[in-house]
Amino acid sequence: MEKQIREDELKRCDGQDGRPAYIGFRGVVYDVSGSDLWSGGMHQLRHQAGRDLTSDFAAAPHDESVFQRLPLVGKLVVAEQKEAPAVLSLYLDLHPHPVSVHFPIALTLASAAFLVVYLMTGIESLVDGAYYALLAGAIISPIAILTGTVSWWLNHGHKLTSTFKRKGSLSAALFVTGVITIVLWASNRDALLERETVGWIYLALVLVMSGLVLSLGKLGGTLVFPPRKRASRRR
Repeated sequence: MEKQIREDELKRCDGQDGRPAYIGFRGVVYDVSGSDLWSGGMHQLRHQAGRDLTSDFAAAPHDESVFQRLPLVGKLVVAEQKEAPAVLSLYLDLHPHPVSVHFPIALTLASAAFLVVYLMTGIESLVDGAYYALLAGAIISPIAILTGTVSWWLNHGHKLTSTFKRKGSLSAALFVTGVITIVLWASNRDALLERETVGWIYLALVLVMSGLVLSLGKLGGTLVFPPRKRASRRR
């Protein structure tokens, strides 16, 4: 008789502290303990063993043939789940974090670009444009952080992996730097136009913020698209 694995049993097989690493897919449980790609029960810094990964497979860079190489453990017995509230389902279907996070990234980079073009052309209106772009990005940043936290909690099982730790640290650094830059800039609006030291300081801060948003974007990309080197090893 085929062995049946309950969800609570699957959860305990997370590959940590010497425990075996099992994953579920379409009602079947597989043993990934011997796979180098599941070292410590974690795959691609995103997928934790001990879970049913059926819903996560759509974003994978490979097809289902990878499961043919894995030892079969048994059948996954899934408890009947309650349907998510309509409001929650609507929220998840809208994908609010990917939507909101693009605004502070784009606006911060636009602010930096305006300032660089100003230095090249001397068009003073670009300095005001840069300020308002940065201000709009800073206003939207808390929304992006909030939706990102909700997404981490609901979609990623609130696992505090190294990727999410870095994203949290960079997000906090970006928000604090943004507030400091805007306050400094608002109190010295003409400093860059007059080539004062404080003007160069907030220019430098905007460039630092550009680096932070690019780093955040890269980390976000690794959650959806695994690095090419790792993906190639799996083919």
